[in-house]
Amino acid sequence: LSFAATTPELADKKKYPYFFRTVPSDNAVNPAILKLLKHFKWKRVGTLTQDIQRFSEVRNDLTGVLYGEDIEISDTESFSNDPCTSVKKLKGNDVRIILGQFNEEMAAKVFCCAFNAQMYGPKYQWIIPGWYQTFWWEKAIPKLNSSHCLSTNVLSAMEGYIGVDFEPLSSKQIKTISGRTPQQYEEEYDQRRGNVEPSKFHGFAYDGIWVIAKTLQQAMKILNATNKNQKIEDFNYTNRELGKIFLDAMNQTSFFGVTGQVMFRNGERMGTIKFTQFQ
Repeated sequence: LSFAATTPELADKKKYPYFFRTVPSDNAVNPAILKLLKHFKWKRVGTLTQDIQRFSEVRNDLTGVLYGEDIEISDTESFSNDPCTSVKKLKGNDVRIILGQFNEEMAAKVFCCAFNAQMYGPKYQWIIPGWYQTFWWEKAIPKLNSSHCLSTNVLSAMEGYIGVDFEPLSSKQIKTISGRTPQQYEEEYDQRRGNVEPSKFHGFAYDGIWVIAKTLQQAMKILNATNKNQKIEDFNYTNRELGKIFLDAMNQTSFFGVTGQVMFRNGERMGTIKFTQFQ
């Protein structure tokens, strides 16, 4: 059970039949992006993807999610180091809604190109990952150190972009399985970590412990009811019968945790997706 592995590759049940994660996969944002496009009745989009497996996998999945939904991907561009040619091509195809997949460093380059190509302002909408560091541009823009990329220009082009990411802690103010609300849990986490850097995955790790506890509890219940001789302590890695009991118990997980409702579909976490707008 992982609390931080977001790569979509791990969803392959043929290869990883016993893999579960409490954190949503990178692909989990795509159904939410579809909802956003439909909400604003945006029917024509383009994609801009950094040539790295993590990003191209999410783009490929998005293509599948949009298929048959009456939304046209009119241009698919990718780049490895310099996004400007791709940005110009998107502009040449009159793409106004751009779905981007790239890291912080490339994001600064992309918005520099967007400024120079005048692909920003009220007639354009950039939708990019929302998991970047807070104030990511403060580190990324100085690295550009090029004369045609003033930080004010990059910030002008960034205005209004939408970031998409999973919600690291639920904003619902209700008691979780532990008896605390997500807000009370966060207070305690902040107290205990002292001056250690916070991790955005801490809630998923915490809920993961509850998943394991609930799974073991459920397995014990099943064993007590069906097999008086076998105990949970008898587990070993060749014991398929107990393995199946754990797998079924894990698949039936459903409780409210600090990261929201914790449940799985084929080992994949159904998470809450959060949209933020840069202003």
